Amino acid sequence: MTPWTFVHVSDIHVGTPRSFRFQPAWNANWQTARRQILDIDPEFLLLGGDLTRDGSTHRFELEQVKKDLDSLPFPYYVIPGNHDVGNKYQPDTTTAIKQGAVDQFREIFGSDHCSFTHKDVRFTGFNALPAGSGIPAETDMWNWLEAQVDQPRSPHHVWFLHPALFVENPEEPNWNVETNRLEWIFGTDDPHRTRMLEIIRKTDPDLVITSHIHCRKSVTIEDLTFQYSSAVAFPQQVLGWEDGDPTLGFLKCDVADAGVTHSFVPLAQVSEEKGYGPGGSPAFEERDYTISWEKPSLKDLGL
Repeated sequence: MTPWTFVHVSDIHVGTPRSFRFQPAWNANWQTARRQILDIDPEFLLLGGDLTRDGSTHRFELEQVKKDLDSLPFPYYVIPGNHDVGNKYQPDTTTAIKQGAVDQFREIFGSDHCSFTHKDVRFTGFNALPAGSGIPAETDMWNWLEAQVDQPRSPHHVWFLHPALFVENPEEPNWNVETNRLEWIFGTDDPHRTRMLEIIRKTDPDLVITSHIHCRKSVTIEDLTFQYSSAVAFPQQVLGWEDGDPTLGFLKCDVADAGVTHSFVPLAQVSEEKGYGPGGSPAFEERDYTISWEKPSLKDLGL
């Protein structure tokens, strides 16, 4: 096999000044990463979610990112993150994943999952966020995942999803949202975690890439490597991860007869531009659009 390269990037969080919050530094960091990826000239680009700051409620952010990605000179394959379709399900929470947000993502990007084979490597990416939500997208997700087990095998297989399947190990208990909120947000609760892992393992994968945590770390369990990817927008240090690296950047993955290897590419420059607005996931009623740098239209606000 002639060696070839693909790139995985995630958590770019591109926003606009029409929003109740905006960090121009994050947009600038994406443009830096974009230039570096163009210099690498991969055969294609994988995007592991959180394309936007608030695309789940701001359709214009998703449309803006798609226009940018469509101008790349090579193919790209994308799955959503929690900022694109809503957060991990939690009852009575306005920012939790909703079917309408998933439908919106599908309308713009065509699908919230992908499966394809390129030069003897199979790639499978899926939207794991509906797990436990009970919305129609959850049934869609499980039906699609189960069908992947029967797809033709390739010598190598790479999976990618947005949330981590686990934060510390596959046997960890479900985190308590009140006492360990970050860990709860980062990971996937059982029984969904175990079911996903069982499906993934049945396909004999080489590598599972996850995003969402904004801190890079590699874990190998029973000959399967789980790569927690870095972010492009902003870093996050994880408590207890002495070997976690929050440096901003992306993964350059090289494929040869021996398999898939990956290396980290740090951003050549990190922007320090200042923006405005709150962090986290503020409820809809807490969002103040009067501070927007550009006045949003009623259409922008979904009104």
